[in-house]
Formats: sequence, C-alpha cells, structure tokens
Amino acid sequence: MNTVGHVFFANLLLVFGAPSAVSPTTLIITSIASIITDLDHISHLRVAMKTRRFKSETRSRWHELPGLLLAMSISLTIMFFSATVGRLFLIGFVSHYTLDLLTRPTRPFYPLSEKVVFLGLAPRNLKKLTAYDTIITVIMGVILIAGLHGQGLLSI
Repeated sequence: MNTVGHVFFANLLLVFGAPSAVSPTTLIITSIASIITDLDHISHLRVAMKTRRFKSETRSRWHELPGLLLAMSISLTIMFFSATVGRLFLIGFVSHYTLDLLTRPTRPFYPLSEKVVFLGLAPRNLKKLTAYDTIITVIMGVILIAGLHGQGLLSI
C-alpha cells in the first residue's frame, strides 16, 4: 500500500478503535509509526524508480516478522513511560504490517523462510494495482474525514 494509505489506515484504527485518544498530536504519532517501517525501502529507491514498484525481495527482515516483533517490543517499552504513546506506536506499527500482508506479496517469516505469501486481495498488475491503491486510499480518506468530523476534530 502507498504511504498515504498506511497513514489513513492507522488513523482509521485510532479514530474508530480508540476515539477518546484522538487529537492532532496522537494522529501525528500514529502516522509516523505507520510509515517508519518503510525506511528499509530507501536503499532500493533506484530500482523501484525504474520498475515503479517495491517487490517483496526489497524488504529487509525489519519489514517482516522480526521487524514486527521489534516494533511491538518498542511499543511495549514505551508503554512503561506513557501507555497512550505506546499504544499509538503499536497501532501504527501493527497497522502497517497488517495492510502489507493483506495487499502485497510478503515474506512474513524472512529471514527464516524466503517463501512469498500473497493473499490475492489486491491485483498484481501494476496498472490495476495503482488504480486499486488509489480507490482504497480515497475510500479510507473519506471515512477518516467523516470519523474526524463526527468527533468534532474536523469541520467540513
């Protein structure tokens, strides 16, 4: 999923899963946590620009199960200092891995296994995938705006 889609998905989980915790600050924290996982893509930007996509092979171990476990451990550690902030990071981190697993080919057990898992919930064809991502991102954005409006955090 694209970066904006990751941000929208994480914030949807926050808005509808923990509405009492929603504020501009918590939305920012959850947004950052939802995209920090993609930092491992930076070393593959040149190839991705040529092929116009990131493949499962471009993901490091930190973008798969070991990364999820580390991210969850970091979130739990933060909870000792601030339960709210720890939960915000947890929502962001877990939402990223969940959305990737649902919409992209992944290697969830890498580096223990190179096996690629693809649930088939999104098309593989680049043109169709781009349309799919755009539609899903717009839908999530509309729902997020409606949710924020419903909580009085956004007036439209």
